[in-house]
Amino acid sequence: MRKRLLYLSSILLGIAGFSAIPFIVGLHDLGSAIMEVGWPCLVFFTANASMTLLIPAAGWWILMRTEGIPATYGDAVRANLMGYPLTLLTPSMYLGGEPLKTFYIAQRYSVQKRRVLATIIVAKFQELVAIVLAIIIATFLFVGHTDFFTRRNEALLIVLIVILAIFMGLLLAAFVGNFKPTVKLINLAASLRIARRKMARLRTLAEEMEGLIHAAFTRRVRVLLAAQGVTLLSAVSLFLRPWIFFLCLREEVAFEHLCMIFVVTNLVSCLTIIPGALGLFEGAMAASCSAAGIGDARGVAFAIVNRLSDLTLVMIGCWWIVHTGLSKIARGKEPALSPEDKEGLPTPDQIMGKEEPEASSQNSE
Repeated sequence: MRKRLLYLSSILLGIAGFSAIPFIVGLHDLGSAIMEVGWPCLVFFTANASMTLLIPAAGWWILMRTEGIPATYGDAVRANLMGYPLTLLTPSMYLGGEPLKTFYIAQRYSVQKRRVLATIIVAKFQELVAIVLAIIIATFLFVGHTDFFTRRNEALLIVLIVILAIFMGLLLAAFVGNFKPTVKLINLAASLRIARRKMARLRTLAEEMEGLIHAAFTRRVRVLLAAQGVTLLSAVSLFLRPWIFFLCLREEVAFEHLCMIFVVTNLVSCLTIIPGALGLFEGAMAASCSAAGIGDARGVAFAIVNRLSDLTLVMIGCWWIVHTGLSKIARGKEPALSPEDKEGLPTPDQIMGKEEPEASSQNSE
């Protein structure tokens, strides 16, 4: 109940901010800026926005093919589109639709969900690496080419970026070193007698999945680098999005200001507790564009056009969810485990160390 209240409160807060910002910047100026965009530019803008789904789908498809999952690129695109509406409903704009994507691919090709989920986790890690790397580069380019911030603010910004980089480094070390942090947390919960049966179910699933992730990071380095190289292009398309918008408005924006917009908006999207960064994204664009001399109304116009492109992708994703019969899965009503997924699950006594688990008859590389 507490989580639901917190979630509802965050949505209401986002709606309030989103509704108030147009009145703050001026409805007339905002409407004029949006009307200047025009339909051709809106279509081109939406096409660019779709690259953040289409390009990562290519990287994920490469990973799935390497793991022996016979999915097509079209399947990866459809899964990303179906997961996108759920991603926008979660606090972070980069996570949320993974369960639906996992079930769709696993059901379509009769493969274990843990194998599919392992590729999704690696692909999501690569997306985060692309975003964080782009943020780091954009931050240093912006700080090096302007004197916009005071020394203290520059230091705070750089410290925040360094913390993100350290976090990504620790996560990479956990995968490469096969430290199995998830398994250790499950063992700790089981030793404290917290949901022993559920922990028994999760332990083997987590151990095999982390083994698959470790293999992807260590045994298939060339494939990993190829997928990472493809995924980096999504960050480039994200950087170009405001440039495309302001080009449609015939507004010249300095490169360092594009760097500032990219850093601020992506930090807001990553580090928010409000679904879709609703209200926060609009406020960040208004502040960034005002500081860059573009005008807060045009910044909010960019945010609203960005929401319209998101809405287009959400509608396509929802259509695919209904078309493929995955509405119940999208609402969180996942069916019971298949026999393939149940195979090898230990009993509560096994996870507590009182009984030796039987060797699994199937091992995934």
